[in-house]
Amino acid sequence: MSAKKALKKCLQSLSSDEFNAFISELLDREGERRVYKNQVEGKGVIEVTNVMVNVFSERNVLSVAVEVLREANLGGFADQLAASAPAPASAPVSAPVPAPVASGPAPSNPAPSPGGSLSAKEFVEKYKMELIKRLTDTDPLFDLLLHHKVLSGHSYSEFKALPTDRGRMSKLLMGPYLKSKATCEIFYNFLKEEQPFLIDELLEN
Repeated sequence: MSAKKALKKCLQSLSSDEFNAFISELLDREGERRVYKNQVEGKGVIEVTNVMVNVFSERNVLSVAVEVLREANLGGFADQLAASAPAPASAPVSAPVPAPVASGPAPSNPAPSPGGSLSAKEFVEKYKMELIKRLTDTDPLFDLLLHHKVLSGHSYSEFKALPTDRGRMSKLLMGPYLKSKATCEIFYNFLKEEQPFLIDELLEN
């Protein structure tokens, strides 16, 4: 069973009060990677599962969920989830992976050059029109950009209010948001993790 399916199955077994207690502890959890109220407020199990996987990654999400369940005094569910994990998940995540990139300075672990020749910034500039047309399911991207302070809370709300992915990507790539090396590398690393086939296809054409 995948980590995502295991988490969804666990959350579906919680009562309404237990689920609310889990969400409360999840929002209180401190760390570089965290879930914000507007991402989970009023959402069901499937939406919360997707948010957690997007924020913490499938590799780490069960460790976080076990930690949160214990904090919510739901140790029995925590034990069940840890036992069903494809890898050991009882220990809390001690450090975020990857390390966050501060707004401004170049990251200490820069993204490898796309295709071995283009920098992340050159990749974004060269393929922006294709990315505007073809990038879908953009919610995790904008959550990441907010987390790394590429977007302010106000800008994030403006993007989320746009009804289409194409409109969001057009505003992002044609606006002033991805102009520095650091911000382009955050964006490129997201694509490399979530849309590797799109990157390969663009570089081959």
